[in-house]
Amino acid sequence: MKVSEGFLLGNNISSIENSSSNASNSLYRTEEGNFLEDLKTFVLSVDKELKKSKELKEEFISGKDIPLYQISVQSQKAKISLELLVKIRDELLKAYKEVISMQV
Repeated sequence: MKVSEGFLLGNNISSIENSSSNASNSLYRTEEGNFLEDLKTFVLSVDKELKKSKELKEEFISGKDIPLYQISVQSQKAKISLELLVKIRDELLKAYKEVISMQV
């Protein structure tokens, strides 16, 4: 699965930040907390994992002494995090489509 790095960077994160700051409405709150805040936190953590993985690879390529296993582990963490985020996105879109297609 190939996903461009721009998927999580730039405008997408800032739009999440803006929407979550405007979403103080009780509609977005669950019993445990704010859904949009939790989603924003998760997206930012996935972005952090991807950036860390890219940084380790670049440092290794530039000649720094970084163990290969560390690069491999970080790459797998980033991959798994991104795959989970994509699955969450797909499920949210599926639920949205179901709600939209409901007859009133």
